[in-house]
Amino acid sequence: MAHPKSTWAGTEERKQALAAHGIVVPAQLGLAGRRAAVDDVLDAAAACWSTARFCAGEAVSYPDPPERFDDGIPAAIWA
Repeated sequence: MAHPKSTWAGTEERKQALAAHGIVVPAQLGLAGRRAAVDDVLDAAAACWSTARFCAGEAVSYPDPPERFDDGIPAAIWA
């Protein structure tokens, strides 16, 4: 991204990128829109995009393969 997410340009840049992948952030969010910070809403939308990619089997693991903690649970960031 060319602009920080806390700026108007950054907000628009992120909304356009999300929309290009089918995640449309509506202008009116009701109570959430009155209480949530814009960058928090964008972060939530980006998490939805990552979740959709994961469920479709399209997400990439960082690191690849995921590392395993001592308890055996795999740990990675998926995007």
